[in-house]
Amino acid sequence: MAELPSAVTSPIPATLLCGFLGSGKTTRINTLIADGEIANALFLVNDFGRINIDAELIESRDDHILRLSNGCACCGIAGDLSAQLRDIRQWPDRPEHLVFEASGIARPRPLMQLLDAARGYRLEHAETLLDASAFARHDTDTAISDIFTAQIREVHHLRINRVDWLSAVERADVLQRLAVINSSATTTLEKAGHAPQPAHPTRRSTPGAEPLVTESVSFDGAIDMAALEALLADAAPTLLRAKGLVQANDTPGTCHVVQLAGGRLTFTATRARNTRALVLIGTPGEALDTLIDALGRL
Repeated sequence: MAELPSAVTSPIPATLLCGFLGSGKTTRINTLIADGEIANALFLVNDFGRINIDAELIESRDDHILRLSNGCACCGIAGDLSAQLRDIRQWPDRPEHLVFEASGIARPRPLMQLLDAARGYRLEHAETLLDASAFARHDTDTAISDIFTAQIREVHHLRINRVDWLSAVERADVLQRLAVINSSATTTLEKAGHAPQPAHPTRRSTPGAEPLVTESVSFDGAIDMAALEALLADAAPTLLRAKGLVQANDTPGTCHVVQLAGGRLTFTATRARNTRALVLIGTPGEALDTLIDALGRL
């Protein structure tokens, strides 16, 4: 279908969500969808299949788009982003708002410039989500500190998660250090309830300057959750992030969402699904290879 003349179409307002791995971007998207804060929106994400949308909200789905009963839709990022934005602009039923979730290791400025310059779009809001409980860890990690700092410095709004996991002194220190990096940003403090236990109480991730790698492990059937927890705990110094769905061998029909973020490991029960796999992000080397081999034997 031919694109309508620009004189009769207004730009699609766009919201950019940035933030390091495990900072809470997917939770933010789920909140926007559940609360109806943005109507008739398209949520453009790296993998919309990992967004845990309640079944009653899903109206229909095809290979590329998940349509929701509240008028919103989710779409995975595929190929060239500029080309995808052009395609979306020419949809017969254009979204009224675009919400773009950036990669966890993306710098905001190039994406802000792209959305600002893209014909038919208007960048309305850009924010970075931060896990306050992982701030000190990420800020001092030489492998990621440059990207982590850029995600703070290059936006005008910071949404800070898990501040209630910190003591008053720790919270004040994080806020002061954020102000040094970006003194002009506005901030929103979010709470997350009771903090889970660290994945390993005495060890911290201290990767060197090697590039990060992404690996995935699939499981054919149910696995021993205690063994999985032990493997991920021992690998905490190597892993920056782990996320996926697994089925426990002692609870047939129930899957668990596995999350390792900010050095903390959680398991959340959910309805059974066909996909059973973990995605791992960490520093390459023997430790990560050993972990992948061990996971494959579960």
